[in-house]
Order: sequence, then structure tokens, then C-alpha cells
Amino acid sequence: MAGLWENIGKKINTTRFKTGRLISSVMNHEKPLAKDAVTLSIVAIVKNEADYIEEWIRYHLLVGIDRFFIYDNGSTDETCRILQKYVDRGIVVLRKHLGIGQQLNVYNDALRRYRFQSKYISFIDVDEFLYSCDPEKTVRQQILELFALYPNAGGLAVNWRMFASSGHISKPEGGVLENYLYRSKDDGRGNICVKTIVDPRRVYRVVHAHYPMYYKGFYSVDESGKRVEGWANPVKEIRRLRINHYFTKSKEEWIIRRRLGRVDRKHFEIRMMEEFYAHDNNDIYDDGMLPFAEKIKNM
Repeated sequence: MAGLWENIGKKINTTRFKTGRLISSVMNHEKPLAKDAVTLSIVAIVKNEADYIEEWIRYHLLVGIDRFFIYDNGSTDETCRILQKYVDRGIVVLRKHLGIGQQLNVYNDALRRYRFQSKYISFIDVDEFLYSCDPEKTVRQQILELFALYPNAGGLAVNWRMFASSGHISKPEGGVLENYLYRSKDDGRGNICVKTIVDPRRVYRVVHAHYPMYYKGFYSVDESGKRVEGWANPVKEIRRLRINHYFTKSKEEWIIRRRLGRVDRKHFEIRMMEEFYAHDNNDIYDDGMLPFAEKIKNM
């Protein structure tokens, strides 16, 4: 008898879930974008990113991002002070959000608050840089062209390219883009992972740091139009759009950063040194970011 009532309860909950998803789908598609909505934005959760966050923002402004919805997870360095001038200019919307393992909560909060404030939203971290593989096109152009090319797409699944330490033991002078110029080979460790750029009105909720759940009829595609389910897309060649992921940086910085824990775990978890060695693959020299490093200095 207990098993019977348990099964009935599961069916009721499933029906409620599907009904709620359908109702919100209709409401979100009927409601237009806000009059002051931007085209492209980024949502990120940050903590103690003062060393590099301004470079990250300036770079993405250069390649066509309009606004940043940033959630501060309790920074004790100069992160919020650095961001304030961008808040004053209307480029950054800064919110406090404390607690352990809050990445998904932040993403879903942003989805609720800003789905009508931005045509497209990218959920990435401050060590991830959207990058156009074609120097004649900006990230903005690539994103808009790909969504136009695949009108039923709810999101774009964009693969990582994992950048390593470039042999730096200690933190070098200057920014990420000028100092970390070596990455793993195209089929190297971690490069099958994707992050997602979404049409937020086609997303029901974010269920993983790398991908969302869409309303019925929508899904993620990669740049070739292939449907992508989940966090992995094992493709070797990327011609249009990727994410340069500066995962390790120098060994010294890894040791410092790993003590902060992870934003995608519900309990405090320190990254292991073995992760650094596993991802410190300096196989390919890649200087595609150097022109941007020079432009950023003059902004």
C-alpha cells in the first residue's frame, strides 16, 4: 500500500511540474522584452576576483557584450570597488549573494529577474572568455548569426579550450590574456565541456552549471547545428565560437584559489593539486588574445 501511495504522489508531482512548465512557457513567450532590454549579457557569480575581473569585463565589452549581471559571493578583496564604476555606468548590475554552492541558485535568480532584460544571456565564469575564431567577426556577430541560423535553438552550446599555466610558477605581472598563451590540444582534457548562451525566454530553469532545461520544442545546438544534450560535446574542430578557459593560471594562483572552495558544490570542497597537474597541458601556442590585451590597456 505504501508503494502505491508513493507512486501516486510521484505522478501528481510530475503532473504539477509539467503543468507549471507549460503555463510559464506560454506566459514567457507572450511577454515581450522590456523597452530598455539589451541584446547580449553575461551572468556570473564571483568571489575575490580583483586581479582579473576588470580585464574580463573590458574584453567582453570589446567583443560586443552589453551588460553584466554579477553576483558577489562574499568578496573580501577589491572586487566590488573595481566593479562600482561599471555599476555607475549601467554596464554592471551587482548583487550580493552569500552561501556555499550557490551557482545554480544564482543562475536561476538571474533567469527570473532578467529574462526580459536581455535577448541572450551567457552563463560563464570570470576565468572564461568568449572568443570568436574568425578575427573578422566579433563574438557578438557570431552569436547573433548562429541564433539566426538555427531559429529553433533555445541556446548555443559553446565548447571550452583549456588554457594552462604557460610554465608560470608564480603569478606574472599583467593580465590573463598576455601571459597565458599555451593551451591543450583540441582533443585534450576538458575540451568536450560546454557552457551555454541562451535565449532566456526559452529556458525553464538552469539545472546544471553547463546547461539549462528548456521549454518543449527548444534545445541547445553547437555551431554546426548539432543538437547537444548535457554538458559534453566531443567535437575536435571549432571554426566560429569557443570559450577560452583559463582554468589553472600559475601554480601559485591555483594554490590560492583552491582554498576558496567551489561555487557548484553544496558543501565546502577544496580543489586538489592533482587537478592542476591533470590540466596543465601546454601543448599549443595560441596568441589569438594578444590583440585584445593591447586594446584593453588603452581603454
